Amino acid sequence: MLVLAFATSAVAQQWVEVKDRAFTVAMPGPPERSAQEVTVNGTGEVVDQVELSVTVGAVEYFLSHTLFRKMPADLSPAQMLLNSRDGRPGHLLSDRALAVSGVPAREYVHEEDGWILVSRVLYARDTLYQLIVVGRPGVQTAPGTRRFFDSFRLIAP
Repeated sequence: MLVLAFATSAVAQQWVEVKDRAFTVAMPGPPERSAQEVTVNGTGEVVDQVELSVTVGAVEYFLSHTLFRKMPADLSPAQMLLNSRDGRPGHLLSDRALAVSGVPAREYVHEEDGWILVSRVLYARDTLYQLIVVGRPGVQTAPGTRRFFDSFRLIAP
């Protein structure tokens, strides 16, 4: 279930609170929702990856969540976060460990062909959550990026 609550800010941007059974996040407009099947390396399991996305000018905001029912025996949550970082295109500019809703997470920045890809990734309750913002240099510290990332919260089961 996905619930949208609209809120207007003092700036011309309309931020939307997105609530799911497992999380809540603020996005800079009503998101488009898509789903695709992906095959898990190591198990062959086919899972749904759900993505919410909003484009504002030349900046794209994404949140994807993928439920993994069967994890490869040799893949820890910490290694999954590193694999997500290392699988991104471009040059790694920064990487830091942090906690989101009490869960270990990573935030990293990649650059490719003048575009910056900022990711905050966590694995909780058998689900990989990826918050991603893509834009030109400076997007990694932009208020919209920080608001999007900092608004994400897991909802207690």
